Amino acid sequence: MRLRKRLYHIISEKFWSHLSAEERQGLFRLFIIILLAQLATLINFVYQLFGSSEISCFVCNAGLVAIVALALVCSLRGKISCTLYTVFAAPLFIYAYYISDFSEHPPLVETVYFSLWWLSAGLLVLIYFAESESLITTYAILSLFTLGFQLSKANRLFDSFSFYEPFVTHPLLVFAALFAITISLRLKIKKLVKDFSEKLKTLNQGITKVFQDSGFSIVQIRAERDEDDNIVNLWIDKVNNAFESAFKLNLHEVQDQKADYIFNLVFRNHFDINKTLLIQKKKTKEFYAKNLERYFKVYILKPEYNRFYLVFEDITQIKLKIAELEESKRRYKVLLEAIPDIFFVIDKEGTYEDFVIKESDLFKIEDANIIGNTIYDVGFPDNMADKIYACIQTCLKTNSIETIEYSLNTHNGTFMFEMRLAKLTSHSVISIARDITRRKTTEFKLERALNKAEESDRLKSAFLANLSHEIRTPLNIITNFTRILAEPGIEHLERMELSDAISQNGQQLLNMIDNTIHLSRIETEAIEVHLNFCKVNTLLRDIYNKYRPIIPDTRDVRISMNLDVPNPVFGFETDEKLLREVLNILVDNAIKYTTKGEILLGYEMLLNEAVQFYVTDSGIGIPEDETENIFSRFYRVKNSINDTTSGSGLGLPIAQHYVSLLGSELELKSVPGQGTKFWFSLPFKEGKGFLKIVS
Repeated sequence: MRLRKRLYHIISEKFWSHLSAEERQGLFRLFIIILLAQLATLINFVYQLFGSSEISCFVCNAGLVAIVALALVCSLRGKISCTLYTVFAAPLFIYAYYISDFSEHPPLVETVYFSLWWLSAGLLVLIYFAESESLITTYAILSLFTLGFQLSKANRLFDSFSFYEPFVTHPLLVFAALFAITISLRLKIKKLVKDFSEKLKTLNQGITKVFQDSGFSIVQIRAERDEDDNIVNLWIDKVNNAFESAFKLNLHEVQDQKADYIFNLVFRNHFDINKTLLIQKKKTKEFYAKNLERYFKVYILKPEYNRFYLVFEDITQIKLKIAELEESKRRYKVLLEAIPDIFFVIDKEGTYEDFVIKESDLFKIEDANIIGNTIYDVGFPDNMADKIYACIQTCLKTNSIETIEYSLNTHNGTFMFEMRLAKLTSHSVISIARDITRRKTTEFKLERALNKAEESDRLKSAFLANLSHEIRTPLNIITNFTRILAEPGIEHLERMELSDAISQNGQQLLNMIDNTIHLSRIETEAIEVHLNFCKVNTLLRDIYNKYRPIIPDTRDVRISMNLDVPNPVFGFETDEKLLREVLNILVDNAIKYTTKGEILLGYEMLLNEAVQFYVTDSGIGIPEDETENIFSRFYRVKNSINDTTSGSGLGLPIAQHYVSLLGSELELKSVPGQGTKFWFSLPFKEGKGFLKIVS
């Protein structure tokens, strides 16, 4: 690319300096094509003369070199017509190479397509470079005559359907189609260029008129580029009357002068034209000319590749007015900042136009986060934003004052506000927002305390009513069955059944009392988590030894234990007391609802990160639609066992609460009629003795 530009610069300056830039570009493209053709003909001539054993036409080859050399000379002399006329020699050389007897050549029918391609190449050159369509048409007629003559001499002119298959490959048809397509495209492009030129002419006339009549100071600048297409100089072509009047410089004083010199002269180095156009490349720029004591805004236009327009607008009055308004705004803000409320100005579309907030408030709001954003962008939920928007419209229509309470999420937390909206102008409202966070927090705390007290009272009443009913049943059973045991003549099997019933109801009564104590501690928030090292295997053996003997002999139930890590010192840091209570509740629950099968108490290590405790049974199971209710206080599932036994419905809720205190969650999986599994996982914190052998 660099070599091409350098070659173009050298040739155009030496041979085509009298031509326009557009003509130079066209001639250079044509020169490159002819130069390549000249190299090809010379190589072919030398090869045919010295390197080929075949007999060739010396006169033909020499003539081809000469005619291409003539075209090269014509192009260097800037004569496009002379250069293009050499293309008309193509039919002559086709005749010499492929038709005449001057040289040996293949059969005519085999070279007709060579003739077609050479003639087509000449046609394309003329289509691109020729000024007149008549020249192209003449060449096309001559080419068709040449192809027809060659086909006629080969007796193949009318063999359209027998020799040329398909018919569209007939040389005359191919060339005619190529001519029709290319000439149509050329005419279309010329029309488009003409229309564009007319529009450009009209546009330039309009620009010239605007340039002269505009009240703004306008400068037209021409860019001078080097061989690498980089701008090296900026020259002033002309200035308008407004520029002359504003800066006291006439056109003849600035025309064809360097732009940086003139602008430094006018603005005393306060405006750098090179930096503005070549480095920053911005569309607009504002600057202050200290020597003129005026502000200017510059608009940069580039309608052509090497032409710039600079439009200077004197914005001094605007700047002074803005400064005056800013001062008024500052005083207005100082006045409003003395009031503890926050003031917003919102337009009818819900866009924030301004706001005032004290600097010492608990949260900070930046201008960029508010001004220009809408009520839908600053954190309001959609329904609240819709409500505020509706209030804005009501204020503007009825001139009323609307009040809304809302919450606003900020980086420093959530704040509660009371907003009052009043009409400010025909298209905006003023919003006064007062921080009511403390008041609302106090109200919420009072309401929460009241609800908690009412809920506590309700739970106590329900608990006492339920407890008084549930205690009576096991006490009656224990009293009556004890009296029966004292009677003589009772069989051994019946005595054992009565003893088991007394033992079970006694255990239920103890569980109710224990659960009551646990519930009382939960309600009073008296439970504290005390972390200490817990030997897991020892704990599970204690629970196993506690419950194994109390399983009634009348039930075909077996309790088993699974210790995943048999090391006696295995353990980790947790609250052993709470963990024991949870496992006691789960095992007791499994025994109660299992009439046949197996109960499994155990744990397993999850990698070396957690210990998962579980209790499984083969009992009656829990229906799927009841799994969400079993953790509710005093709730008991309707089944055959609960219908015949007493219970408080507190065991699983207490176990769930204790597991949450240990940092986990009690989970379950149950299949009605097949059994239930409860499990939870605790982090293996400060663990010891973890050594699991896998065989």
